[in-house]
This record gives sequence, C-alpha cells and structure tokens, in this order.
Amino acid sequence: MNNKLMREGLNKFIEAMELGINGDAREKILDNLGKLWSEVLLSGYTQEPWSALTTRQTAFSNDPVFINNIPFVSICQDHLLPFSGFVSIGYLPDKEIAGLSNFGKLVHILAARLNLQEGLTSEIADVLYKSINPVAVGVYVVAQHYCMKARFPAQNITEVITTSFRGDFKVDNFREEFLNIAKNSVTKDDKPGLTD
Repeated sequence: MNNKLMREGLNKFIEAMELGINGDAREKILDNLGKLWSEVLLSGYTQEPWSALTTRQTAFSNDPVFINNIPFVSICQDHLLPFSGFVSIGYLPDKEIAGLSNFGKLVHILAARLNLQEGLTSEIADVLYKSINPVAVGVYVVAQHYCMKARFPAQNITEVITTSFRGDFKVDNFREEFLNIAKNSVTKDDKPGLTD
C-alpha cells in the first residue's frame, strides 16, 4: 500500500470539501485516516487468507463443527462505508479439522478489504473448502450497512443476510442443521452492534 499516495489523496479530498480545515487540524486528520485505513480497515491486503488456517489436526470424527457469531467490520467497495455484523461457519470434517481461533483470523483477514457482503461470504466458503477439504462447508453472514443507515435512518435495523455452501451439503441434512443453528444461535437483543 502506497501510504504517501494515500495521504496525498486524502489531503485533496479534505481540500475539495472546502471546510476550512488546515494546519495542525488537517495534519492530525491525515495521520489518523492514514493509520486507520492502512493498519486496520484494509490490513487484510497484507495477509494471505490461507495463513489463518495453520493450526490443523487429524479429524476425530465426521461430526459437524459450528462456529457462530464471529464479529467483523468490512468496507463496502461501492461506497467506501463500513458494514458490520457476524459470520457463522459450519463444516463437516473429512480428514482434518482447523483450530477454532483460525476461523476468526480468516474472517478478519478477508473482512479487512474492500468487499461486497455477497463476495465476502463466498470467499470465506472458498478458502475453507479449498484448504481443509471438508465434506461440506456453510457460511452465514448477517450485517448492517452504513450506506443504508446514513441515507435511510428508518432502515437502521435492516439486516442483510447472505449464505454460501460448498461440497456435499446434503449429507446428514447438514445445510438444514447449519442454517437452523446459525439463525437461532443469538437473538437480535444479544447483538447490540447490529441495532446501534
């Protein structure tokens, strides 16, 4: 990431708004924005998603594994505004299982990029399916989008839900079991980040 070019672009953006922000105030904004965008919001571009799935071991069984409500913040590639929510992942192991913390790392790496929610959901499923080779994998994402909240305050509680499946998800009714668990694992009252 070219931090110098980013700073120049942000400087021009602030100047174009004609808000009279100059001197130390502008420098502080430029410092804060540069760090936020390069070190947090877009930090996923400096990491390979596969690197998150380093802790693996032989599967004990082919019973399903469900990891629910991994929080994330991402940036919409259409409006450069955040969308945030939770990711739930389920998979039927074949020969390997991944360390549980690996799933949170994977979500963080892929979310810290410019995304559409549909693409983020699909990418998580792709990486998991290609790396740990499960019999089946499902990803369920529920989020709120600030492009909607900013323009239409009445849509403050609108949730966007996307799903993605790979493999033989008909085995043992995996898809139905996963969706049932993902949908019912946490109520909206337990998700303050989705209704603020």
